Order: sequence, then structure tokens, then C-alpha cells
Amino acid sequence: MSTLAFGALYAAQFLVNARTAQHQYQIAELEAQEQRRQANLQVAINNKLSYNAHLNLNEQQALELKKLGFDKFEVAKSIRSEKAKIEAIAASFGGTFGQQGQSYDATLNNISRHGYNSLARKDFNYKILKSDFLTRHKNIQLETESKNNQAFTGLSTGGSIAGTGLQIASSAINAATAFKTGIK
Repeated sequence: MSTLAFGALYAAQFLVNARTAQHQYQIAELEAQEQRRQANLQVAINNKLSYNAHLNLNEQQALELKKLGFDKFEVAKSIRSEKAKIEAIAASFGGTFGQQGQSYDATLNNISRHGYNSLARKDFNYKILKSDFLTRHKNIQLETESKNNQAFTGLSTGGSIAGTGLQIASSAINAATAFKTGIK
């Protein structure tokens, strides 16, 4: 075989290796691009789910707060009703002013105390409920952030231009070395 034939053979080998490196780079870029597209799609889905979870939690919170507000109104109404009932009973005992004194006052104070204790428990329950809803909102947000982080973890950065260039240069050096060795 002539030197020219060896030269053409090594040049062809170099071109095949260079084209292979270029093709591997393009495949790595396409795979990385598809991974990023899939990760962005997953993040969009995670964010929609988070938004819906927050909406649902807001609706639950609004219903609970309405219920607590209604309950407080009912307790206040019950206090007024019980006091009115006691006052009516006391007035029915006759005399100039009806029943009066410490026993009467103690009964009214008892009704007020029980009623206001009930209202205080409602306020305490409201604070606990509010704190619970805040915690649940935070948990939804943290869960979404975690899932979004997982979607972007381990993504390929794509092909390396420097690596591809070095691979092509190495192929050229190998071909040149093999050519020189082959013609000796």
C-alpha cells in the first residue's frame, strides 16, 4: 500500500472519529434539552397542584371561621337568654322589685362566667385553628419546593464543547501518530 493510501485511510479514520464525537455531543445536548423540558413540565404540574391545595385549604379555613363566628354569636345569645330567664323568674317572686340580693347576683354572675369561659375557649380554639391552617399552608409550599427541587436534581448539562474538541484533537493526534508509525 502506498503512503497516499495510508494517509487517506488515517484521514478517513480521523473524520469518522470526529463525526462520532460531534454526533455524541448533539445527542447529549438533545437529551439534556428533553430532560429540562420534562423537569419544567413537572414543576408546572407541581405548582398547579400546590395552587389547588392552597385554594382548597382557604375554602376549608373560611368555612371553619364562619362556623366559629356563628358559634360565638350563639353563645352570646345564649348568655342573654339565660340572664333574661333568671330575671323573669326573679321578677315573678313579687314584691316591689322581685327577687334581689346576693343569691340573685351570684346566679347572674355564674351565667356570665360560664358564657364568657365558653367564648374564651372559642377564641383559643380560633387561634389554634388559625395556626394549624398557617402550618398546613407552609407544608404545602415546602412540599412543592421539595418536589420542584427533585425535578431539577440530576439533570444532564448536555454535551461538552471542550470535551468534544479534546476528543477530536486526540483523534487527530492518534491518526497522525498511527500514520507516521505506519509508513515507517
